[in-house]
Order: sequence, then structure tokens, then C-alpha cells
Amino acid sequence: MDYEFWKDIHARGGIPAVQSALAALPDDMNEDEAGAAAEVALKVIEEDIARINARADRAEARARELAEQTREVNDQLTEHAAGRSRDGE
Repeated sequence: MDYEFWKDIHARGGIPAVQSALAALPDDMNEDEAGAAAEVALKVIEEDIARINARADRAEARARELAEQTREVNDQLTEHAAGRSRDGE
């Protein structure tokens, strides 16, 4: 049960599939093999979590960027409207 094995399981069903596969490990598997399998499976899960967190960080940065652009446009519209009212339009 190497990295590619766990990566393939993850690709087919995400973290729940990896958890299910870990739970389904044979009862007669020796402790060292089970520990190694769990360690590699955990690495795959950690990589997925890091990927999800990175995506969330990018989305949050984009949301801040859009909020700033919205404030700038709002300020411009407010200035424009104030100028029009001063000009008597």
C-alpha cells in the first residue's frame, strides 16, 4: 500500500474513501504494515487539506480584492454624484 495506492483511492472518493479504506484494512495485517499504511494515507489526507486551505486562501484574497474594488467604484460614484449636485444637474 504505497503512496500511489492511497492517492488513487483519494482521487476516486476523497478523504472519506481513504478513511473507509483504512477502516477496511485486514485484521491480520501486522502492526508495522498497518502503521506504514496509515502514515501514507495520512500524508495523502494532509496534502488534500493543504490544497483545500490554499484554495480557500486564494478565494479569500480575491474576495478582499473585489471588496476594495467595490469601495473604489462606490467612492468614484459618490464623488461624481456630489459633483453633479454642486453643478446643479
